[in-house]
Formats: sequence, C-alpha cells, structure tokens
Amino acid sequence: MEGDVTVKSVRRAVQLIKLLGEQATAGWRLSDLALAAGLGKATTHRLLNALTESGFAYQDPDTRRYFLGYEIVRLGSLATRFDVAELARPALLRLARETGDTVFLSVPEGLEAVCLERQVGDFPIKTLTLDVGDRRPLGVGAGSLALLAFLPEEEAAEIIASNAARLERYPGFAPAELRRLIAEARRRGYAFNDGRIVSAMCAVGVPVFDLRGRVVAAISIAAIRERMAAERIDWIAGLLQAEAQRLRDRLAELSNPVPA
Repeated sequence: MEGDVTVKSVRRAVQLIKLLGEQATAGWRLSDLALAAGLGKATTHRLLNALTESGFAYQDPDTRRYFLGYEIVRLGSLATRFDVAELARPALLRLARETGDTVFLSVPEGLEAVCLERQVGDFPIKTLTLDVGDRRPLGVGAGSLALLAFLPEEEAAEIIASNAARLERYPGFAPAELRRLIAEARRRGYAFNDGRIVSAMCAVGVPVFDLRGRVVAAISIAAIRERMAAERIDWIAGLLQAEAQRLRDRLAELSNPVPA
C-alpha cells in the first residue's frame, strides 16, 4: 500500500512538472495549477514545495507564480538523446534528399525504441510507417533492430526475454527469429527489415555510437520493396554508416570541446 501511495505522488509531481512546462513564460497561480492538475490546493502546494526544494520548480517572490526550476534545464542539457535529435537533423535531411526515401531517427528508452525525428524524401510513394513519438519494442523494425543488435550480447538477451509477451504482436519478430536477425545485423554491420511489419516496405538501419562505444541512436531508411534491390541496399547502408560516423564525431566534439 505504501508503495502505491509513493507511485501516485511521483505521478502527480510529474504531472505538475509537465504543466509548469506548458506555461514556462507566464507561470501558474497555485489555484489555477491545482485546477488544471485535478488536485486539491493543499496537495498541489505540498508537491510544489518538494519540487521547489529539489530545484525542479521555482516560485517568484513577487507574483507568487510557479515556474520550472533551473534543475530541469541542467538535466535537460545532459539528456544525450535530445542532443542527438537536433544534431542528426541535417544528416536526415541529406539522406532524404539523396535517396528520395523516408529517414528515421530512433533512440532506446527502456525496453522500447522511440522515433525522435522523421524526414521524407521526394519519391512519390511514401513509407510513413512511424510518426515522431511512436514506440515499438526494441528489435521491431530496422532502426529498432539496429539499437538492439549492437548492445552487449547479455543485455540484448535480457531485453528480448523481458519483451517476449509484447513481441507476440509482431509475428515477424518472435524471440528466436529476433536472435537470428541480430546475428545477421552484427555480421553485416547494419539491420535489415525485409517487409516484416508492412510486407510491401523494407528498411535498413545502422547504430550511432557515443565515445564509449555505447549505442545512443539509430538512423534508418525505409522504402517500398521495389526500391530495395541488393545493390541499392548496400548503397543505402553505406550512406547511413557514413552519416552515423559523422554524428558520432560531432558528439565527440561536444563532449570534449576545444578550450578557447
């Protein structure tokens, strides 16, 4: 029971942080924030006090309005995946222009892959299989498979086991088949989805590593099957790998800035 109460308090605090973010400039009066959150004023005030003590919220002493605290800004600056989304956008645009196909950026989050960015090329038939914000179990789809395949072997095995029930919704990615696809991706250096989600569409994905050699993102390109002949797949994989290396180099520059 105590654990349930703690979880409820955390969820309420997260809800308040999100609401504070929606009014980052104007701020909130306590009564309005409580109303928007569907909480009592006393509960909202107690949670805001805790957030303020932690630096996640701030109350202007003159207006008495509540704002996001700078601790949120500091933590946000440490969130590599958001830096990756911004840094990867030029690469995704280049790939979309060069191939004419749809390019995706995905990142790992827990047991899932999250689509952070999508750029669409000029080929008339679009492969819009993912929207920004969409989630899939790690391993399902080319970008997601690239994220999983290039993790340490034990970690990848644990993720597959933990996702076993969810993978039942994706027949082409059953655990045994996923292990085979991982082995193939490691051998090739890229992941390939041969119409396992939408039969008429295929995709190629490669991992993006950070300085420690850890997978932080994946870039993938999807197209209709007719545009995924073996020779073109190799060409696309080469383009993706080159952009992934550029992105890794850029991440390295930001991690180790040259002193002025």
